Amino acid sequence: MAGGAFGHDYKMEWLEDERLRQDNSTTNWIYIGVDTEREGMAKIGLTTGSLGTRSSGTQNPFYALLCAFKIKEGVNPDGVAIIEDSVKTFLSKSYRCIPHRISGRLSEWFYVTPTEMRERVNDFLYENFSWEMHCYHCNIRDIGVIYSWENTEFRQGSSRPRYQVNDLSSPPVDPNCYMPGGCGEDCDCWD
Repeated sequence: MAGGAFGHDYKMEWLEDERLRQDNSTTNWIYIGVDTEREGMAKIGLTTGSLGTRSSGTQNPFYALLCAFKIKEGVNPDGVAIIEDSVKTFLSKSYRCIPHRISGRLSEWFYVTPTEMRERVNDFLYENFSWEMHCYHCNIRDIGVIYSWENTEFRQGSSRPRYQVNDLSSPPVDPNCYMPGGCGEDCDCWD
């Protein structure tokens, strides 16, 4: 009998439960911060808590979160730290890391535009940590998409959204497009 006894599909139910668990998670992020008064530099960081702790946890009044990439619920703090260290190593190969003025130790700030850092980090995370990231591969556009949060208040002047994951790819793929007939919007899903 297809789908098991009484037509119940436990695998599909588990997949949907897991998707909802990941979509509703508010912990485990790799984020990019900016100093709104200084262009040409951006900060990479991590939090195993919520993003709200990182948006206001600095003494710099010009600091803002630009965006954050969602690491799957269930990745332990050591795993999150490994991902962050890998991103820093990757960035340091292309951009100069800014040392702390007093100690001389390297900081999490790099001389790079925030937008460029966002694009490079997104691609690096998908290519190297897709098993740990809350993401998918869009076969239609042949791109990897990491569920993310973006500060639309900073980028577009609109109100800042809640700290939750979203498909920020452009345009996001509507799951209804996979149904015969397409999503009903002005698209060419089934042409």
